[in-house]
Amino acid sequence: MSLIQADDLILASSMAATVFNVMVIFCAFKLFKRSGDTMHLFIVNMTAGDLILTIFCHPNELLIRKHQFLHEVTLCGVVHYFNWVGLAVSGLSLTMLNIDKLIYFRWPLSYDRTMSKQRAATFCLAIWLITLGFISYCWIAKVVFIQDQDCSLQMNREKNFYYETFLMLFCVMPVVSSLVVSIYLFKLTRQKRAATVVQTGNPNETHAFRKKVKSLVFIFATTAWTSFSLLPYRMLNLARLHLFSWSDLSCDDKRLVTWIAWILLYLLTLNPIVNPLITALIYAPYRLTIKKFLVNIPVGQNRPLYTYREGHYSEGSSTRRSRAGRSSSADHELSTLRQSSTEVVRMSMSEPPWTPTKIEGQEVVTFHLDRPKSISYHYRDSSSEPREQ
Repeated sequence: MSLIQADDLILASSMAATVFNVMVIFCAFKLFKRSGDTMHLFIVNMTAGDLILTIFCHPNELLIRKHQFLHEVTLCGVVHYFNWVGLAVSGLSLTMLNIDKLIYFRWPLSYDRTMSKQRAATFCLAIWLITLGFISYCWIAKVVFIQDQDCSLQMNREKNFYYETFLMLFCVMPVVSSLVVSIYLFKLTRQKRAATVVQTGNPNETHAFRKKVKSLVFIFATTAWTSFSLLPYRMLNLARLHLFSWSDLSCDDKRLVTWIAWILLYLLTLNPIVNPLITALIYAPYRLTIKKFLVNIPVGQNRPLYTYREGHYSEGSSTRRSRAGRSSSADHELSTLRQSSTEVVRMSMSEPPWTPTKIEGQEVVTFHLDRPKSISYHYRDSSSEPREQ
């Protein structure tokens, strides 16, 4: 597969991931309104950072790489700026997501006081302010600049400190700390799971604890994927700054490092594309909410035939009305048929045996059997059938 084909595939994947990111944000607000769990606020923050990348940065970066007329310094600068913002916000929000679960499992009695709704919202706002402030300073102070030839982001050698600070504080340390916390939480929950029932004896608290444990699977999967996709490229950049010089490498080594860098860059690009899929498929509340939303989408002007609630399907109102109408009409026809059949039986029982009649020269013989003396018929009402006595 060539690089152009890979770019087209990632471009289409970014558009699809944008839809999933929007759905995850919608579900997060809905679940937060229902349960009040602060974890959903950090998921909104993390997904918003991924949404910036999938809806704006990655499509424009791929199109700029493909079309020469899009090589504008201003456009390239805006794309790289928001690329940094999206990656930084997503990484820091992932760290807060792991810290939120660490406080709940390590210090459960002080969780409500430590991580309240207002404090969680303050943390989310602080992530955006710190990220925008630091990255804006790097652009204003010319720590990085845009090269006119290939529209790439270049670094000012005299100000390497700020770029390394960005890599460590916003990219490497949040992901590494999140991975360490996730591994620690898995070990901690094994000890807590058995001790919760014995200590509390409250089934409601046990159920809430199990729900929190299930959320750890999603957090660990997201952290593991982010570590696998984001860390290698950042570590390669740090290695190029401190471990070897590009000018000292041979041609074969430069070619090898270039191919490794491109592979790791594409892996980094896939990070915000896969993140919403992990949230929507692995975490059960989001999976059920999205499933319910998709099932209840009306087609045209008609309401959905079936609705999905709490794992069960129920018929829509239009289906119930149509079935009720068909049932009532069928009952009416059945009662009419029974009434008419009863009247025919009554008339036949009162009339004498028929005799042959002629219709237009043809003899039509109608036979009528006399009622046996050993059998009598009783009628309770007009709708009942005759029974043998």
